[in-house]
Amino acid sequence: EKPSLVVFGQSYFLFRHPVQELSEACRAAESQVAFDASHVLGLIGGGEFQRPLNEGADLMLGSTHKSFFGPQGGIILGTASLKTRVKDQQFPGLVDNAHWNRIAALTWALDEVRRRGTKYAPQVIANAKALAKALHEGGLPVKCADYGFTESHQVFLDIHGEENVNRFSEKLEEANMIVDHGIRLGTNESTRRGMKTRDMERVAELIIRIYKGEEPSSVRRAATRLRKEFKTLEYT
Repeated sequence: EKPSLVVFGQSYFLFRHPVQELSEACRAAESQVAFDASHVLGLIGGGEFQRPLNEGADLMLGSTHKSFFGPQGGIILGTASLKTRVKDQQFPGLVDNAHWNRIAALTWALDEVRRRGTKYAPQVIANAKALAKALHEGGLPVKCADYGFTESHQVFLDIHGEENVNRFSEKLEEANMIVDHGIRLGTNESTRRGMKTRDMERVAELIIRIYKGEEPSSVRRAATRLRKEFKTLEYT
């Protein structure tokens, strides 16, 4: 059977997807295309990364609480031809309540992206590149060095072995630096707090100190001091 809908996206999202090429292949199979932009929606909203709906996707799905700095939840965008169909299938069939507090917060976040997104998104990407470069130069195994490390807000450390990964992420947490157990780093929140590329070198230095075996307690004090320098939200 031919699929009626093909959805593609990923959680480890360093580089653009070949949306146009994939969409053309799906069209040949008479399938529609949905692009999962959950991790990169804020970058797309700021005019960076890529424009899936202009590249052939029929739908774009996304989280509103990751690189897009809004409330917990999701959003569906799409072509005019699918608008009524998606709306009718969602409400009241699947979604039957309106959470006005979330809608108000989402409206505010959308307006912030409209006004400030073109400054926020490129800074997020520049910060990710700077962080990756500094970590790489400090001796950490950063993925995709041959490709410039990243074109998104994410940076991946290529640390092998579940025990090693867990130990490293736990030591970072003890030092007041929270990462997931894939050692996936993101610069969206630090950028929101006003950090620039020069500050990424300071963040990298703290991570390197943990990687090289320094006690988390001493690094934690430095991490706390650095965090206290950035007390206000930017791009509002």
